[in-house]
Amino acid sequence: MLKRLWLILGPLLVAFIGLFALLLFAPERTSHHLSAEKRAATALTPIVFKNAALKKEALSDPNHRFVPFFGSSEWRRLDEMHPSILSEAYKRDYTPFLLGLKGAESLTHYFGIQQIQPQLKGKQAVFIISPQWFVKDGQVADAFNYYYASDQGYSFLKNTTGSAEDQYAAKRFLALMPESPINRFMKKIVAGKRLTKFDYWQINLVEKLSNHEDNLFAGLQFGDNYQDKVEPRAAKLPQPYDLSTLQEKAQELGEKHTSNNNFGILNRFYTRRIKHSLGELKDSQTKFSYLKSPEYNDFQLLLSEFAKNKTDVMFVIPPVNEKWRTYTGLNKEMYDKAVDKIRYQLTSQGFNQIADLSQQGNEPYFMQDTIHLGWNGWLAFDKAVNPFLTNKQPTPQYHLDNYFFSREWAETEHATK
Repeated sequence: MLKRLWLILGPLLVAFIGLFALLLFAPERTSHHLSAEKRAATALTPIVFKNAALKKEALSDPNHRFVPFFGSSEWRRLDEMHPSILSEAYKRDYTPFLLGLKGAESLTHYFGIQQIQPQLKGKQAVFIISPQWFVKDGQVADAFNYYYASDQGYSFLKNTTGSAEDQYAAKRFLALMPESPINRFMKKIVAGKRLTKFDYWQINLVEKLSNHEDNLFAGLQFGDNYQDKVEPRAAKLPQPYDLSTLQEKAQELGEKHTSNNNFGILNRFYTRRIKHSLGELKDSQTKFSYLKSPEYNDFQLLLSEFAKNKTDVMFVIPPVNEKWRTYTGLNKEMYDKAVDKIRYQLTSQGFNQIADLSQQGNEPYFMQDTIHLGWNGWLAFDKAVNPFLTNKQPTPQYHLDNYFFSREWAETEHATK
């Protein structure tokens, strides 16, 4: 009987042991292939967004400078003035590594950063912070779950110190992922308890397995945005770089691609998403508010992480399409107060690199649709971001305030403490 069981189950057991050994002892990705890194940098797929190996490989490349550009769905608007295309066309000394998809907000980025802390230490980054994230309920649990990778949680646990940041992050994790296998560790962090040596042994083992799995399958994760969109569009831009010429080109493109509506919205977006429900959308946003939200506390997690890693970050605050804001009844005073609140949270803690574009949503072809930057908007973005990344910047001096983790701050409508 034992012999028969071995004949049936033995090969499966051997295969399992072999796979376990392969995952445990597979070498880290240490080589750098620029073409593959550029493809990853513009792939904009959930798998690349979550894959630690691809991000580490590009952001640690000693021969080419990749800079993380954090945000959400705006990166998918790969029109001719997009930062990835301008960087390619004009041979900038940096290449944006685009990190963000629809539904990705502060908490998603915070746990994603756990994978790349060494690559952020003393480096630069760009972050689009959208007031639309700051809704009443904050981060949507389904979106957080979708973009979460297990090694993010294990990396977080390895580096906890019992700080207010750690306790708040663990509390939010428990709220959004109540069934996670690491919740027994997260509960200890929330309670202010120290993890045991056996806890760390388990964490290190599973993290190592997860990292090696990332390495094994990293080469299969790319999309084709770089070859299909970035390179061809970069090749068509006028040479050499001249802002006036590009603004003329942006005007031409905006006129061409927003011809079927009065809102300055991309034709295909208007046809697919708005045209058939236009009447229902009138005054549909009159009760929207971005002033009270747990997102303000989640945002503080990000700021704490950037400060800990001494990352010099430029924050970009985009506008909304002014014509669309008026049509849907979004309250401008509320929107401006939300921007002021975000700015205060930044500047009061030493985050002074801010490109505030929030008042430019009425400029022609600044937006591509209702809330995303378009042709002239990307040029304004580039006018702020390119000098920040090209010229030497003073070392930032951050001074964090745990008040911004409080419920009082999340729910105040005022821009100051």
